[in-house]
Amino acid sequence: MWLALTFMLALLTSLQSAAQVNYKGGSNVQLLYGRHLQHSGQLATITLEHFGDYGAWEHFGFTDLFNNATLAGPDLYLEWYPKLSLSRITGSDLSFGPLSDVLLGGGVNVLFGGTEDFFASVVGPSFKFRIPGSGLLQLETYYYKQNGAAYKGTYQITPSWDIPLPLTEKVRLRFRGFMDFIGDRGPGSSQYLTQPQLFVDMGSLWAKPGKVYLGSEWRYWKNVVGIEGLDESILQANILFSL
Repeated sequence: MWLALTFMLALLTSLQSAAQVNYKGGSNVQLLYGRHLQHSGQLATITLEHFGDYGAWEHFGFTDLFNNATLAGPDLYLEWYPKLSLSRITGSDLSFGPLSDVLLGGGVNVLFGGTEDFFASVVGPSFKFRIPGSGLLQLETYYYKQNGAAYKGTYQITPSWDIPLPLTEKVRLRFRGFMDFIGDRGPGSSQYLTQPQLFVDMGSLWAKPGKVYLGSEWRYWKNVVGIEGLDESILQANILFSL
């Protein structure tokens, strides 16, 4: 609930923004380690992320290699979302109030490993909002379909953000993350997943900002993969290297 309030507060704050700098997320590698907060067990993850834009097109994708602390025989999970900016393709200003752009796109979610392979696809519009500086605040709304005759189509609603928070000239924080709300696919139930991250820009302490971030990530998953009553809560240490 507090994450939803944070998102709405950031959205209201964006109403005061006069101009939006086009978000340049770039690429990064993240090393994460944590313990399950409800059950015994450890989790180690290596994440590679990339955000790029090419004219009217932009895309975001990430790959996770994860398993226990040894990372022996890890599972591989990836997501990729290409989008088309309607304002950039038409050359028209589609901004209105806090809204800065509308995009059309889709995506795929793929898991190799575990008990069985997994594939899902999404399609729908996304909405970007104005915030001060070069951060990101967006809302993605999708039609979601998991592969397999047993699964029906449903919805996915995903707010996401990447917001710089400079406290002083040298102390700079970075707050980023997302929330996935996925409806009932048929077997199972609806599910909710969030992974907020809070970082300190370590490079800014040595006059090289934006290179190395140290912080933590909380992963909370209500009804894991749609299994009602199966919840997950993991607090992880996280170090991020911008490429």
